[in-house]
Amino acid sequence: MKTITLCAMETKKTGKIDRLETKNPGILQKLMAMGILPGMPITLLRKSPSYLFEVDQTRYAVDREIANHIYVSC
Repeated sequence: MKTITLCAMETKKTGKIDRLETKNPGILQKLMAMGILPGMPITLLRKSPSYLFEVDQTRYAVDREIANHIYVSC
């Protein structure tokens, strides 16, 4: 298995959140409050106009800056 950012993932692919990596505590807190946590399965649905993905049967849309902090094992 390799670990890549959500931005580098292919659409319609599923992986597992490996880690959230950011020095910005606000971004980290936002992701964790949304339920985006290491170990959760994640599916990338779309990359444009925003990164649309699904975690635990809930869909989220984030911009590229946020998506670059989500590392996925796939």
